[in-house]
Amino acid sequence: MRYVSHAKAITVHGSTWWVNARKSGLFTHMAKRIISQVDAMLDHHNKIHLIRFDLHQPEYIPNNKHISDFNRRLHGKLTTKYQLTRIGFIWVRELEKAKKQHYHYVLILDGNKVQHPHHVLKLASEVWEHMDGFCYKPKNCYYNIERGNHNQLQRAILRISYLAKGRGKGYRPRQTKDFSTSRIKQKGKSK
Repeated sequence: MRYVSHAKAITVHGSTWWVNARKSGLFTHMAKRIISQVDAMLDHHNKIHLIRFDLHQPEYIPNNKHISDFNRRLHGKLTTKYQLTRIGFIWVRELEKAKKQHYHYVLILDGNKVQHPHHVLKLASEVWEHMDGFCYKPKNCYYNIERGNHNQLQRAILRISYLAKGRGKGYRPRQTKDFSTSRIKQKGKSK
């Protein structure tokens, strides 16, 4: 069930995290999936590199074909460049005052192979701009997080929980999703 919460914290897998539920609240199912993917990546890697950016496109599109194409192209380039075995991602589709949707996007990468976002953001920009879009990189857009460092993880979760905000979602055809994440499982859980 899709539920918007205005609570300042959420519990996922037995851990409680501060979240950014100001103003429009958060869709709890989205927030839990977002946190679960970060948690799963930290289960596989002792360090992760988390990068947050936005993707704007020139016109409204009723489906998410562009973001699917972007994922495929970017992930292929990242896998080749960094020899990554898994890539975590989160995207949310939003449509507010503008007449075209934009996407908030988070990449979660092996922090032993990527420690700075410069080259990753350059690749993301090249791929999205080749698709006639604009990639916006906010200030301080990345986090290096070590497994077991609660403070580092909390700062990142507080920031990226914004993606689950209640405002801007639902303006799409019924068969089009508002968000998607990678499907990385915890170690020892079935695929």
